[in-house]
Amino acid sequence: MPSSAQTVQPTTTAYHWVMSVQTPDGRFNTRSAIVDVPGGVTRQQVFEFVYKQFAEEYGATLVVLFFDLQPNQL
Repeated sequence: MPSSAQTVQPTTTAYHWVMSVQTPDGRFNTRSAIVDVPGGVTRQQVFEFVYKQFAEEYGATLVVLFFDLQPNQL
């Protein structure tokens, strides 16, 4: 490879998410975080990524009470 060749890095955008869930036994949990999302990823894919984090901790049967996803940059 020529020395002038550059490695192209995938472009990502930082998003802030907030999700509130309720478990079958009535517990509530709300979390938020920043996630770097590569170009071409859908809102649904990010939702599933976040939901999976809750499901791994509390089990797969959760009620999502709130979900928001916004670009982190103002």
